[in-house]
Amino acid sequence: MLLILGLDGADWRILDPWLQAGHLPALAALKARSRWGGLQSTIRPESSVAWSTFATGVNPGKHGVFGFVGQQPASYEVTLNTAGSMRAAPFWQRAAAAGQRLALLNVPMTYPPRPLPGGAVVAGMLTPDVHSPFTQPPELRERLLHAAPDYVINVERTGLGLSEFIRATTRAIRARGRAARWLLAQEDWDAFVAVFTATDRLQHYTLHLLHPDHPRHDPAEAKRLLPDLLAAYQALDEAVAGLLHDAGEKATVILLSDHGFSPVARAFYVNAFLERAGWLVWKQAPGGSPGLWRRLRRHPSLRRLKRRLPGLREVRRPPSPAPWLQAIDWTRTRAFYSPAGGLRLNLRGREPQGVVDARDREAILDELTDAFLAARDPATGRPPIQQIYRREALYAGPWVHLAPDLILEPRRDAPDPGQNTLIRAGYAAHPFGDTDDLTGNHALRGILAAAGPEIAPGEMADAHLHDLAPTILHLLGLPAPEAMDGRALDFAPGEVVRVEEAASPAIPPEANLNPDDQRLIQERLRGLGYLDG
Repeated sequence: MLLILGLDGADWRILDPWLQAGHLPALAALKARSRWGGLQSTIRPESSVAWSTFATGVNPGKHGVFGFVGQQPASYEVTLNTAGSMRAAPFWQRAAAAGQRLALLNVPMTYPPRPLPGGAVVAGMLTPDVHSPFTQPPELRERLLHAAPDYVINVERTGLGLSEFIRATTRAIRARGRAARWLLAQEDWDAFVAVFTATDRLQHYTLHLLHPDHPRHDPAEAKRLLPDLLAAYQALDEAVAGLLHDAGEKATVILLSDHGFSPVARAFYVNAFLERAGWLVWKQAPGGSPGLWRRLRRHPSLRRLKRRLPGLREVRRPPSPAPWLQAIDWTRTRAFYSPAGGLRLNLRGREPQGVVDARDREAILDELTDAFLAARDPATGRPPIQQIYRREALYAGPWVHLAPDLILEPRRDAPDPGQNTLIRAGYAAHPFGDTDDLTGNHALRGILAAAGPEIAPGEMADAHLHDLAPTILHLLGLPAPEAMDGRALDFAPGEVVRVEEAASPAIPPEANLNPDDQRLIQERLRGLGYLDG
């Protein structure tokens, strides 16, 4: 059996001190008997992009997901990306088509869940809540919630103090672990995939506790909350221990994260920078959310009330992940930063009111690149942007045209956490600011550990996230398509087989999300810093 455990955002730099101190015995023992190393994430290392690459073994130019939202062709609008936005087949679909039995629990980018022949899917991150149809087969939902009645999709940070949030997340980890062990016991699976997203959620809000040199670090707060934070990771360690026990000694185990994590303290509002440099013009400063919905989104109890009362449930406005886009004067804007993954030119013939001639594209991209690399945060004196990529240099495949023109990589791993920067889209009065409650941001290097009867332990060179899908297929005794960008990693024994593929397996159409579900998902993404406005 193949057991695949995902710890969203896990980083050896965070885990190792606790492993070495004996606080996380199951993870420490697993690492000790594993081939282990770093795992290079995607650029950008956003969970939607990274987990889609993990699933498909191809770069975003081939799977078409460049962020949690996608830019609509011939439009300034963006829409939420869901499972139906992945335009390449994930490894579990390929394995199921070959007769393998797989179960997935809480894997990001699996909502709405697609049928998996001979298998089971419990959708993850972008599922609105447990009242949604988040399982395949559909009847699995009731059985799962009977086995784990306290199961939740996500713990919302809004309205909770940090201590309360950590403790609620700990309870959610325990419920996830119980649900995973229950699902694992239902069948004799060929492969079982469970992802714990709590590591990502915790690290977004707590890295200032672990870094005394973080500007937000308060020694008294750290002393008070670090025991609770450690308890959350110990609950995760217990969940991992249970799954390892149930899978048995003969199981092959892969432990991975989609990206790492670093402390962050500064925010760079790219559209404010573009405005000051004359590239973007606002018709007016975008207004805040109307009073009723602002109150509903700040208080979880009121959000739940809205969903339950028919009169309030029918109060609907067309949801927009980025309402501030409507406040841009497109007739005078040459470039803007899109929440769909980077900077876009307002190109004539591509955008509805484009003003930039396609013949000037290369020269303007050069000018913008120079301007961003020369930018300095006045609070630190350091550049907020470390690297800039043109989409053609970073991605390859049939969906590159959906990517932004320039992808900006912020300062993520400076020795001084106060210099690390989070990119923000949307409107702001000033280009630079603090990150407030968000004190951790994604890093480019995650974790990987593989253990099993035929895997020799020891450290290995860094792999890439796109290597996981061909490796998993190989461990299942299946060939990987030649079109996959990744390679089967050398800890997987046996001859690697690649095959030409005439066409990818058919992908069922995406189910539509209702406006309330879209709003709830958007607010979740805003709370994590993935959307603005």
